Amino acid sequence: MKPIKLLLLIVATGLAAPVWAQNLPQLGLLAYPNFSGARIAAGSFLNNAQIDSLERRETNRTSISAGLVVQWQAEKAGFRSGIQYTESGYASIREPIPGGSNSPEGASTQRLQYKSFFLEIPAELLFIHQPDSKNKVNFSMGLSAAFNFRNTEQTDFFSGEKIASQQVTLGNALFTPLHISFITGMGWQHDISPKIAFFAQPTFQFWFNGLLREAIDLNRNLYAIGLKTGILFNPNNN
Repeated sequence: MKPIKLLLLIVATGLAAPVWAQNLPQLGLLAYPNFSGARIAAGSFLNNAQIDSLERRETNRTSISAGLVVQWQAEKAGFRSGIQYTESGYASIREPIPGGSNSPEGASTQRLQYKSFFLEIPAELLFIHQPDSKNKVNFSMGLSAAFNFRNTEQTDFFSGEKIASQQVTLGNALFTPLHISFITGMGWQHDISPKIAFFAQPTFQFWFNGLLREAIDLNRNLYAIGLKTGILFNPNNN
């Protein structure tokens, strides 16, 4: 099944959530700090040694997603969605500055950070186990649609410590506008009070689409691993 069809199936299940959950949704705030990176997708013009060389020169960077969350829960299943701002990307390792570069005086090494910014709408199915009245454990699986609206390249310069940064905005026409990603995780939810709950969920996310719109020989797929946390407000308890 193609990712977009699977996403529509999950969303349709979620739209039916008010029926099978038989209660009002929980609303809240979500934060997902993570380490993001990029998997290289190369065409036939690169051999394995060249791909390995590229991978050794790239690394993860700290990224963040944050936004609004809505969640329906029944006894053994649930659905989580919402809307969130997402910053993701990847970075290079620190390397000597190439000759002829326009770098600050005293800088000896540099690191590149590639950042992409999205408006993201996730759709996750939750499979719930409740060991007691205040705690729930869940396994989650779903997809997310993310709309790319900005991309930047940031160069950090070092002379022992970081001394300066330069950032340029990259043209959106080069980048894929709509991304579908796979999300999975296993989390815990604790009822702080009858009306407020906290959840924490280690989460992995992989983006099916390449970053670049028309790249044939070299592209990258983003991924992220981090801790999704949130506060939920329950309107069902008076």
